[in-house]
Amino acid sequence: MTRFSIIVPIYNVECYLKDCIDSILGQTYKNFELILVDDGSTDGCSVFCDEVAVRDKRVKVVHKNNGGLVSARKAGVSIAVGEYALCVDSDDWVDVNYLSSLNDVINEYCPDIICFDYIEVTEDGMRENKYPLSEGLYSKDGFVENVYPSLLQNKIGKGFPPAIWAKAYKMCIYKPEQLEVDNGIKIGEDISCSIPCITKAESIYYLEKPLYFYRRNNISMTKNRKPFPWKGPDLIDEHLRDRISVTAFDMQQQISRRTVHALINVVKTQFYSNKKYRVLKAEIKKQLKRPVYHNALIDSKFKKGSLIELCRFFLAHDIIFPFYLLSKIR
Repeated sequence: MTRFSIIVPIYNVECYLKDCIDSILGQTYKNFELILVDDGSTDGCSVFCDEVAVRDKRVKVVHKNNGGLVSARKAGVSIAVGEYALCVDSDDWVDVNYLSSLNDVINEYCPDIICFDYIEVTEDGMRENKYPLSEGLYSKDGFVENVYPSLLQNKIGKGFPPAIWAKAYKMCIYKPEQLEVDNGIKIGEDISCSIPCITKAESIYYLEKPLYFYRRNNISMTKNRKPFPWKGPDLIDEHLRDRISVTAFDMQQQISRRTVHALINVVKTQFYSNKKYRVLKAEIKKQLKRPVYHNALIDSKFKKGSLIELCRFFLAHDIIFPFYLLSKIR
């Protein structure tokens, strides 16, 4: 049986794609399939994917119309046959012992999910990111005790790292959760899948080893600043309430806090547009009246005196100008 299915969604990343694919095909562990999902690329990615598939029989290629990251991951997992699923973004790369390290853990513990560290790569250098755990195997009860209080968002606005690419999942857990994620979610795609997967897992292993290299292009992000869509926090709010038990611990409160945190970012980014302030203010106040946002602002509780609590208070009372100022400095 194929041990790993590695799903790589691809859209117009010609300058990075070779490094990504080479890092996967060069693994010391060989029992895997690589699923390249060409999400309607208009550069040379499509041709390159087909060329790679001709050279290596472990490679499958899916060509589809552009539909976004969620739809690409769905297309990939729909044809996956591996025991474990892994996601790699097409502008990132992995350590040469990425799969062998994960396979060692599986052979000894067979966990439902493996979490592992990653290296964040920027123009300024590299920084290792770790999970707030001690290395080892966690049963359901152990993970509930150590992680659930901050699984989505605690009272200071911090949550468990949701990156889907810093985890390996048993396919029987990952596939149904990924297929349930709404294609319309464009920001927060990872949390919509990874958190429900975690709540379904009976065992999770944390491997304190940086196996993944995540490329963050801050210059590009700054130049391409644009408003986040309003249709995002509400879709994730609905999805999480449907896919996880809101009666366990304070998950209902955590979902509300997560929605408010996302809403703060959406409001701030509205001022990246060229519309006049009074027009944007009216649009924002109209959106804040929607039940999903109104209820989250009223229901959520953050630490008194924290910046996020101050932002929640402003939005709950239709005070918009601070977010205009925030948009100028962040």
